[in-house]
Amino acid sequence: QAYLSLLDHPSYAAGAVRAIWAELGGSILGKDRQGSVPSSAKLLARAYSPDLVEIIRDINKYSNNTMARQLFLSIGAKYRTPADADDSMAAQRAIRSWLARKGITATQLVMENGSGLSRAERVSVREMSKILQTAWKSPYAAEFISSLPLTAMDGTMRKRLRRTPMEGQGHIKTGTLNNVRAISGFSRDKNGDYWAVVAILNDPKPWGASAVLDQVLLDVYKNPRTK
Repeated sequence: QAYLSLLDHPSYAAGAVRAIWAELGGSILGKDRQGSVPSSAKLLARAYSPDLVEIIRDINKYSNNTMARQLFLSIGAKYRTPADADDSMAAQRAIRSWLARKGITATQLVMENGSGLSRAERVSVREMSKILQTAWKSPYAAEFISSLPLTAMDGTMRKRLRRTPMEGQGHIKTGTLNNVRAISGFSRDKNGDYWAVVAILNDPKPWGASAVLDQVLLDVYKNPRTK
């Protein structure tokens, strides 16, 4: 699938409002314009966001970069201080502070737009593994793990590892750029033990990379460490 935005943000927002209003039987005769909400404005309707668990589930299951970006900026808006240049910088500061409280330094982590859909963003395998191990011990672990795609069953992993021992045995988030393929999440071995698994493949021509990464999960399943 490919998406192309034909309108700028103000035009798209105005067009969406007009279209929805028309579907409801109304009409708007005035022209589009940008401006501040007047102090005398009267509230006509209020929409509520889905809860955070549902939002993160949609982000992770289907790799929704737009929603990830909005969540990132929402964190910035909530914790922004006068010292922050914008919501993005505030989000970076807030997230690094949260990681530090968890004992994660993450010196290799580079955040730009919050979704990973960036040539500038970076993270090491070791740092991502540490984050996953910390998440496993979190009181919110069950909600987080269930938000990740289930191997061979749903989300971005629904077509991978079918008819293998890994069916339903891993909760794995995928990552894809033109020259990057990655997996990260939790996988169960044949003894029933869970592992934090992270693998990142960087190559100018990463064709066949998904098969390589799938093999990593199969190897973890078939060859668990002997206790």
